[in-house]
Amino acid sequence: MAILFPSVEALDGNCDVISFPADVNNQRIRCAISWEALQDNFDGNNIPPLEVFCANRDAIEGIAERLINRQRFEQDGSILIITQDC
Repeated sequence: MAILFPSVEALDGNCDVISFPADVNNQRIRCAISWEALQDNFDGNNIPPLEVFCANRDAIEGIAERLINRQRFEQDGSILIITQDC
């Protein structure tokens, strides 16, 4: 299964996450990482969330890929990375 991550990310301040897409077998999956996970695992304190995400994109996408392969989807079909996933 090929998983591609377009370089598109957005801060969702309502949910305190950075969202980013994954393309899996011609299907787009919404992925997100919590701000708490960025702070706890990627030294995100006192740094804008998008900067933390971009600086750690490869590692975060790797975690998302692992969760997709394990089919650890949320009820709405998305992937949410939390502190314990990192």
